[in-house]
Amino acid sequence: MSDRLTRQAASLSLGGRDVPLEADLDTDVAYDHEMVGKSVEVSSIAGGSLRPHRDQNGKILGVVTRLGQVVAYKVEVAGKTHHGPAKDFYVDRSVLEDIQPPTATSAALREGLSHWGQQRDYWHTQTAGLESLAFAVASVTPRATTVAHDWGWEFVVPDPMPGDQTQVRCLALQHGNFWTLGTTVIPVRGQSQDPPKIIQDHWARVFQWTYGITLGMVEQGWPWEQAARNIQTRALATAKVLVPLMNQVLQECLEARREITGDAVKTFAPGSISVGFSSVRLKPNTIGLTEPPTDRRPYTVISISPQAARDAHYLRQVVLHECVHIVVANKSGEPPHNELFNAIAERVGLEPKHRD
Repeated sequence: MSDRLTRQAASLSLGGRDVPLEADLDTDVAYDHEMVGKSVEVSSIAGGSLRPHRDQNGKILGVVTRLGQVVAYKVEVAGKTHHGPAKDFYVDRSVLEDIQPPTATSAALREGLSHWGQQRDYWHTQTAGLESLAFAVASVTPRATTVAHDWGWEFVVPDPMPGDQTQVRCLALQHGNFWTLGTTVIPVRGQSQDPPKIIQDHWARVFQWTYGITLGMVEQGWPWEQAARNIQTRALATAKVLVPLMNQVLQECLEARREITGDAVKTFAPGSISVGFSSVRLKPNTIGLTEPPTDRRPYTVISISPQAARDAHYLRQVVLHECVHIVVANKSGEPPHNELFNAIAERVGLEPKHRD
């Protein structure tokens, strides 16, 4: 009788510790278990007689259980029978792939919002985080519908394929004097709706989306009334003051360059430059920033601190500085304030103290 009883010890990982498993291969193996007959794959860490068969497929012939849990398998691999602990096999693994394959729009949004995947925390009355998020979305798409919910908000971006859309769902929670943001990008098919209109100007869509979400969250009880008024004020000041001023100053700078270099006057296509009163892109103690076109955002974006608008002369100096940069169009590696920069600055009246 003892000759017929073969006992095998195997290493089985349980609770993070390797403990020996002792099994009677004649009596402990159950052949009527529901797992019998299913396919398995030998894992890449399998040892013993299974080592040469790593990553190969096999079939379950029987199982060994302890306290109702499967702890080992008897399998057939490459025509031979083997016994091994549960850790040596991938069993009945169902991998869910491409249940909702990404669209070009969702892939672009995932890439553009990749750094928003981590939790972000903000002061409870401020919407700078929301505006920064809207800026990122606006860098990927010129149109989106914004919807506020009790759990946060979402950007719904239409896909070129009819019936397809991408939802940027933003879970936002208030706690104490802060609010926390997390984002998820989801492609959705078969939800036809009238696509929103394209907003050509970058800052115009940032302001519109931010303002709409802010009002929606006010209805949800968020303390963003003052923030909504601030966004509306900056949007109006941008349209009525900043954009006309920049257009005028840019032409002055272009003409100055032509007079200095003899080059033909360069023109900028509509939508190739967007300017706005906002600090969300500015580093501390910075009053203006010009961001050149990128592969995702094929136009120049200029940010001007709202503080600059307190004095008309100072605002003009700030806009002059940024427009001279655009007109000079320094190549990579060249100093930003080179001889041409200073020559144009002198001609258009950019004061020396505002050239650095």
